[in-house]
Amino acid sequence: MIFERYILRNYLGPLVFSIAVITFVFIMDFILRYIDLFLGKGVKFHIVLQAFVLSLGHMFALIIPMAVLPATLMTYGNLTSENEITAMRSCGYSTYRMILPGVFGGALLAMALVFYNNHVLPESNHRLMNLLIDIQRKQPTVELSANRFIDDVQGYTIYFQEKNDRTGEIEEVQIFKRAEHDALPTTIVAESGRLQMIEGQNVLRVDLYNGEIHELPVAEDRGTYRRTTFKEYTLNIKDVDRSLQRSERDYRGDREMSIRMMNDKIQEIRTDLALSRQEIIRHAKASMDDTFSLLNAGARARRWAEKADTASASSSSNDGPKPRLAVRPGRGASARAPLAARGEFLARQRIETEVGKRESFEKQIRRYQVEIQKKYSIPFACVIFVLVGAPLAIRMGRSGMNMAIGLSILFFLVYYVCLIGGEKLADRGFVDPFLAMWAPNLIFGAIAVFFLRKAAREQALADWTVVSVLRSLFRRHATENPR
Repeated sequence: MIFERYILRNYLGPLVFSIAVITFVFIMDFILRYIDLFLGKGVKFHIVLQAFVLSLGHMFALIIPMAVLPATLMTYGNLTSENEITAMRSCGYSTYRMILPGVFGGALLAMALVFYNNHVLPESNHRLMNLLIDIQRKQPTVELSANRFIDDVQGYTIYFQEKNDRTGEIEEVQIFKRAEHDALPTTIVAESGRLQMIEGQNVLRVDLYNGEIHELPVAEDRGTYRRTTFKEYTLNIKDVDRSLQRSERDYRGDREMSIRMMNDKIQEIRTDLALSRQEIIRHAKASMDDTFSLLNAGARARRWAEKADTASASSSSNDGPKPRLAVRPGRGASARAPLAARGEFLARQRIETEVGKRESFEKQIRRYQVEIQKKYSIPFACVIFVLVGAPLAIRMGRSGMNMAIGLSILFFLVYYVCLIGGEKLADRGFVDPFLAMWAPNLIFGAIAVFFLRKAAREQALADWTVVSVLRSLFRRHATENPR
């Protein structure tokens, strides 16, 4: 156990460092993505901090697997550069035994992530989505910017050229009070003014100095015009509520559900599928019974008698000649093909509607199945990345750490592309959800087995890299110097 604890203790520092670096990158992405929303809505700092903390939920689901690979490279690279790997081999430890503590640590992380993805992640995603929806519904801040027309205040359009953010004083003010229906707006212009928010009453107070009010009091009488000058004028704009109204959404998307919730949802959809199938069978059976009933001579005679009565009644009520029966051609029928009866047409339409519903239900089931498999496959990548990174670092050492880190970035990009591509293919029904989500692990697992075998045999890196293979091919086909 001393050996295993030593390896795991060396893992701790690189893992924390990798998590910190990758988290910083994700935080920068979060800031760039939502900075306009937070500033435009005037969200307070504690709300922004709450959104940031909730966003860490889905970040850590990817950060932890991403951090395992560079942590593995740094851990085993440092052990190799300090000749500790050589000392371990001299003590009888094989490459597999040296990698086993890392695999054990990766397995512990994978199990913790499975629990995290099933219980913590859905709740954090749900609360974050509720918070973002509430922020988007929030009225924008009334701390208006200069040199632009502001329509955010209900019933008014405000413009001013300059503003003192500390005192709220504004210069060259124009305010347009929008009127109802087609009446022209009331225009207020002033040389200066001052903005003040009365927080308790949700009122924006605008004190104006040295200005004029231009208005048409009666909308029907365009000849009436009123111009009022003032030295001081106060305008109170009511119902300017800048507070964030919190609400709770009952609906949950697939990424806001646990595995149990998604399985329950799949069972409900499969029940709807069974009911839709029964509807298709019922409509098809009714249409077939109606068609095969014409094989009976008496039924045919009654049918044609009903058609003749309908045709005669139609011709008597209209002057021009009309067809005997209101019919509609079937889909894809040629001009000379017989016309389909209305009952048959309606039955076909109902069947097509049910088929469309079935396709929608099946797509929802595939989407839920993809999310279920993703909650297991992404955590298992922790084990795969240990198996890929450990032999790579053992053979390269610190001298090849730059190449190893570059390869780790390349490996994760390829893994992520395979994961996203598999998800899209599974959602569209081209690939089974299980295979789509586990294919990246299977591919990189095969690469890991190849690396492990080469590292266990202590083969040089030049014997099994792509560069060395290309170099050997060129060397094999090169011609000798004639001199």
